[in-house]
Amino acid sequence: MLTSKMVQGSLAALFLLGAPVTGVAPAQQPEPAQAPQATLSDAQIDSFVSAYQSIQVIRQETQAELIAVVEAEGLTVEEFNTIAEVQQSPEAASEVAPDEAEKFNAAVEQLSVIQAEAQAEIEAAIEAERLTVEEFEQILALAQQDPALRAEITQRLPVE
Repeated sequence: MLTSKMVQGSLAALFLLGAPVTGVAPAQQPEPAQAPQATLSDAQIDSFVSAYQSIQVIRQETQAELIAVVEAEGLTVEEFNTIAEVQQSPEAASEVAPDEAEKFNAAVEQLSVIQAEAQAEIEAAIEAERLTVEEFEQILALAQQDPALRAEITQRLPVE
């Protein structure tokens, strides 16, 4: 599920390393040898594109908030990410200085709240387009497998 993927793993990995909320953008997927044919209406594609755009805005705004929280705790994004990686290994966790661990933990608490809010905003953005999260994910999966659908979605996305 899209929203459950958002909160899995390190808090840093999702937003601070710059990964899109919904996975890799449809335009960036490799083309498989045989792709299933998607049967979506223009309205469904338009809804998906609109929701996708809204999610990217939410992601960018949230990323800025998360960075500000980390920096307000006296850590750089790189330091935060390094501590997050180190804490994934129980035997390496003792390598983090106590004051750094305290800053990291304070940031993580705040980041959890921000991520929960972003998750709710993403769900609302998808539902505002008359899609369920599951339908959005299904279209995303189809776009990742179907070069024609991916091209159609990419064509409808504004050029930045």
